[in-house]
Amino acid sequence: MADQMAATTRLRPQVRWRYLRELARSYTAISGAIILAFFVLVAIFSPSIVPHDPYKISPAERLQPPSAEHWMGTDELGRDLMARMGLGARFSLLVGFSATSIGLIIGTVLGMIAAYISGRLGEVVMRSMDVLMAFPGFLLAITIVAMLGPGLINVVIAVGIDTIPTFARLAYGTTLSAKENEYILAARALGVRPTTILGRHLFPNIVSPLIVQYTLRVATVILLAAGLGFLGLGAKSPTPEWGIMLADARSYMRTTPHVAIFPGVAIALVALSLNLFGDGLRDVLDPRLRNR
Repeated sequence: MADQMAATTRLRPQVRWRYLRELARSYTAISGAIILAFFVLVAIFSPSIVPHDPYKISPAERLQPPSAEHWMGTDELGRDLMARMGLGARFSLLVGFSATSIGLIIGTVLGMIAAYISGRLGEVVMRSMDVLMAFPGFLLAITIVAMLGPGLINVVIAVGIDTIPTFARLAYGTTLSAKENEYILAARALGVRPTTILGRHLFPNIVSPLIVQYTLRVATVILLAAGLGFLGLGAKSPTPEWGIMLADARSYMRTTPHVAIFPGVAIALVALSLNLFGDGLRDVLDPRLRNR
């Protein structure tokens, strides 16, 4: 047994490199990663590179089309649209990854504990998740934001709570299957602490589907957060969040469509990139798909 465990430990770096090589050969994953990397770089460097202030109001330059001075034009208050798009990428990505991380951490812990303990406590946890999943995600998020009040942090909390059941059910199902493996049963028979079994033996065996679900869920969360911003339940103007920018551009879509096209296309591209990368990641990590 010790020799087998040592051999497995030695193979782990090789397995990781194999996954990376397969991921690099996936055109779907690479396409999504390139688009996503572009927006991440924009979010990091655009506010310091673009010469215009995203908050500076210039009524004399309002609703200008794209030009050499303003590459993406200006909005209804004369603010540079490119500067606001760059800073908006930071807010949108921050909300997406933060809210999904909340759902991942809390949902995974609840799902693993419920599956490992089983019994009444496990049933109570999972029935609570079923109650949350019974509500449409957007409606649940609106309800939570209505109770907490509008604001970027409250949007993260609301969307994060909405995301918890997704990861809880996934962690619950995969843990139920993994805990029946012989090495888990042996560890329990030897008196290994439950926290050690959950953290060192069960979690590594369920992490692959969680990673795939996390990647795909971020895209949904960004769309959900943008929808809340569009309805005025997210961050407040003048914060350059893409959903708010779309809401502010509604009245000018026919006369100056560029003020709505750029944030709309940005939201669509980010969601597309995450879905492409998640699909490619799933093809690599799922052995049933990999062996076809």
